[in-house]
Amino acid sequence: MENDIILKLLKFEPLSKENLEQVYKMCEKNVLFLSQPFQTFQKATLESALFEPDFSLIASDADGNIIAFFMIVFRRSQIFKKRRRVAVLKFFVVKKEWRCKGLGTIIYTMLEKRIKKSKKKCFKMKLEVMTSMPDYWLPGLDPRHTEAFFFLKKQGFKKGTERINLCLNMEVIPRETPPLESEGYKIMRATLDDKEELVPLKFMPKIYQLSFWPEEIALSFKNDSITTFIAREPKENKIIGWASHSIHFPGSFGPTGVKKSARGRGIGGLLLNWCLWDMKQGGVKKTTIMWVEGDTIYFYLKSKTARICGFYWIMKKRF
Repeated sequence: MENDIILKLLKFEPLSKENLEQVYKMCEKNVLFLSQPFQTFQKATLESALFEPDFSLIASDADGNIIAFFMIVFRRSQIFKKRRRVAVLKFFVVKKEWRCKGLGTIIYTMLEKRIKKSKKKCFKMKLEVMTSMPDYWLPGLDPRHTEAFFFLKKQGFKKGTERINLCLNMEVIPRETPPLESEGYKIMRATLDDKEELVPLKFMPKIYQLSFWPEEIALSFKNDSITTFIAREPKENKIIGWASHSIHFPGSFGPTGVKKSARGRGIGGLLLNWCLWDMKQGGVKKTTIMWVEGDTIYFYLKSKTARICGFYWIMKKRF
């Protein structure tokens, strides 16, 4: 009965150019621990290659005030990627005064029904939270959003393992231009002419080629200037390493990698230095090193005094 009353009182519509700025302002006021510029929000929503209006829902009250915004996108699966899609709850924000009243459940249920009726629905379809690669903001749910965690549990999502972000204060980064060479390997900003050679990552193991990294790197070529630096080896002038930044939002770092045979020469560190230098020139105050795992955490701690600044929980379900 309560849900029926809410439905009668509210207006529902998809995200559009007309309401985007209002939605952004509502999200900024009602989300803790995270704030992004309007342009970044626009890139992650309307301008995202994964955006589909039918899977976005905005709720407004009787006075026309936006009180909730949910958005689901579909990304490929890393397993059977030609046949399967993963649905990702990329945004789910409810105005503080409207929480714990059933509104979030109403909107989520509406979107889940649309998924089930969609041609994108596949057998034992997986739903995840936030992991909308290649253009994601967070690698999972920040558990400090306590209400969000219990909302997801109510919808049947289960907690998986943790992922980690590191942060680095840019005050420790020198303003001097880093070296352009290391043991004959030349470092330079990527150009459009480099994209065809770089993006497939053919110089890296197959696991990197099958990941979302090629798609993420491709997004860096849309920035002005391009936010990827590459390393070329001295003999045949082929690309053997890269590092990208500000793909997901200004100040984000990654992905990065160096061909196995060229490791141990300081190339990875030099590529990192160029990205940090470039961000500092752009006025970035804090760098977020995205989705770091294993001993890589110690590398960033030792080389740049980067520290853990966020734990994120994988939240997923199937239907």
